[in-house]
Amino acid sequence: MADTKKKKANVSPKKGAKSKKKKKQSSPLAGKAIAVLAGITIGLCASLVFTNIMASRKADSSTQAITKIPAPKEEKEEKKPSQNIMGESAFTSIPEKKTETKRETEVKKEVSPEKKVTEPAPQIASSVEKPKPDKKIEELSHKFNIPPAKNGATLLFVIDDAGMNVTNVKKYTALPFPLTIAVLPKLPQTSQSARAIIEGKKELILHQPMQAKNLKINPGLGAITPSMDSYQIQKTILDNLAELGPGVKGFNNHEGSLITEDKLKMIFIIDIANQKGLYFLDSRTSSESQAKQAALELDSNIIERNAPFLDNAVTREEMIKEIYKGLEVANKVGYAVIIGHVDKSVNILPPLLKEMYPELSRMGYKFATPSQLRLN
Repeated sequence: MADTKKKKANVSPKKGAKSKKKKKQSSPLAGKAIAVLAGITIGLCASLVFTNIMASRKADSSTQAITKIPAPKEEKEEKKPSQNIMGESAFTSIPEKKTETKRETEVKKEVSPEKKVTEPAPQIASSVEKPKPDKKIEELSHKFNIPPAKNGATLLFVIDDAGMNVTNVKKYTALPFPLTIAVLPKLPQTSQSARAIIEGKKELILHQPMQAKNLKINPGLGAITPSMDSYQIQKTILDNLAELGPGVKGFNNHEGSLITEDKLKMIFIIDIANQKGLYFLDSRTSSESQAKQAALELDSNIIERNAPFLDNAVTREEMIKEIYKGLEVANKVGYAVIIGHVDKSVNILPPLLKEMYPELSRMGYKFATPSQLRLN
């Protein structure tokens, strides 16, 4: 039994030795595992440290790029910058590095000397030169209050009673637009006035005297009177035309309300005009004129004054008013026959028409003579 106990005692220690050995054998494996874990941990730490180092380096480089132009320097330079034409800094404070030189070149291109000269010039021209004609036109329009022409508005100015003073006639022939001048027969300068009109390239017509209803009014020499027959009327008109000479385009009546209200006598008068290839212009000294009805009897046409006389009152203001009335008529029906008188208004009418002509023309009004109107 003792032996058996000894054996058992001897056996148990061996087992403990084995377990110790086993423990000793397992410790190298644990060390290896720890070493691997430690290596991984060190690697991760090293990676994190490297990443942080690289990030800090990038941050340093970006900071350096941003702070290439120190803030204090810019503030100092802004106090006294050199200015370009646009009022911006010419960037003279930037150090002469490659990048800054390139930027300077770009800025210089943007504000190049060529733009300094060429760009402002058109602006100055448009602001100074263009308003000049507009201002002048506005002043003229305000001065005369001329409305724009409508319906092809044409103005036919006829100036009666020439034959007393050829100098006065020449003031009308000097006007720069088509004009008709009617010459009275049997006056001191009838022939000279007719020649002046032809030489001045204006339209010449006979201003044929006729008896007015007011018998106290003397129509003058070479007149048609109520007692005349058709032969006498024809002879009187032909004699008067001969005195004026060649180039006569037609005739109108001087006074004549008594004659123009007589349809039969007007048939004789218009028939002579038709035979000679002339037009008859009814001055409309009577609202009861039979001239138009006489023309219809002869299957022909006449021209009638359809606007007020210009110089019933011989003042500039009144004449302008009458011209306005003529413009209204022209805009309504397409033309206006406007009659004035040579000697009566010579000191006002020629200069007034000369002054108004450019603006009338600009506003679209045409100028013609009765013969041109008749042809059209």
